[in-house]
Amino acid sequence: MVRRDGFTLIEVVLAMTILALMSAICYGAFHVAIRAVERGEVAVMTAQRLRAATDILIRQVKSAVPYPVQNEEEDVYPFFVGQPQWMTFVTANGLLGGGGLARVRYYVQPDPLALVLEEDPHFSPADLGAAPPDEPGEAAAVLLDGFRGLQFQYLLDDGADLEWRNDWDGYEEDLLPSAVRVVIEGLPGLELDVWGQEIPLMVSTYGDANGEVDESDLAPEEADDDDDFEDGDDGDDGDDEDE
Repeated sequence: MVRRDGFTLIEVVLAMTILALMSAICYGAFHVAIRAVERGEVAVMTAQRLRAATDILIRQVKSAVPYPVQNEEEDVYPFFVGQPQWMTFVTANGLLGGGGLARVRYYVQPDPLALVLEEDPHFSPADLGAAPPDEPGEAAAVLLDGFRGLQFQYLLDDGADLEWRNDWDGYEEDLLPSAVRVVIEGLPGLELDVWGQEIPLMVSTYGDANGEVDESDLAPEEADDDDDFEDGDDGDDGDDEDE
């Protein structure tokens, strides 16, 4: 009688169970590695987008100037208006037309949630004093998206008080804030759920007037065209009389 060697049913079941366990362990480790790589890529992309957006924001806020504006009552004050969800001011680091002075407006777009920059290089003291501060600019661009919330705050430092405020009005304060704080929540991939940056205004930090202005800072008015025309007429009349 020929003897045939083989596996019993218990051995087969045990072998299949061990194989299933090893496969599950290998799949779990592979899945964790894939997720780690994906989270790393998301973190890198988020960091790059955040760096690009904050580079522009920091440069323009640091270069904010006490641009004098005049309202209908002929009151002169520095142009800077800020709320928790938006702010507008004049910067010496504009992006359009090769740089220079520009009126910028940063605001949080609600749907989809994003930080938008609007810039307008064409303005005057009378225009800024008469137009609403939230008037759209000429060119707009999305700087950052994908976050859960964003808020601006403004530092008051007039020598007597030192406090962070949720809003700022250059007309009421008659000076620029000393710094602007931006707080962003819920950026994907970052270790911290809340990211913040305090940006000092160079003119307020190192300037002598702390961002204050008066009527002497307004540009001198140009001569009226009618006066120039009348002067020309007088010259012509004089020539006729000489003839």
